[in-house]
Amino acid sequence: MPPRKRTRPTLGFLCCFSSSETPEINLKDSEPLQLLEFSAPMPPEEELHARFSELVDELDLTDKNREAMFALPAEKKWQIYCSKKKGCRGPF
Repeated sequence: MPPRKRTRPTLGFLCCFSSSETPEINLKDSEPLQLLEFSAPMPPEEELHARFSELVDELDLTDKNREAMFALPAEKKWQIYCSKKKGCRGPF
């Protein structure tokens, strides 16, 4: 069987950008983007510290980075915890 001749790959989706016109982007929703809000209220300081400590241990950080994480304000710790733990749940 003779070898197949290689063909030049096609441009695929890039062909739609061949014209000099800038594509127009239309948003279906006219509402502005909103920041994510955490549905669970922040737990008491002791529980937050315990949960955050578990998370930091899982991250296997250096001592310097661990210190920086624990130096963060409580609100930021809670945001980090909720972003890393899907389905963030409240203290109860």
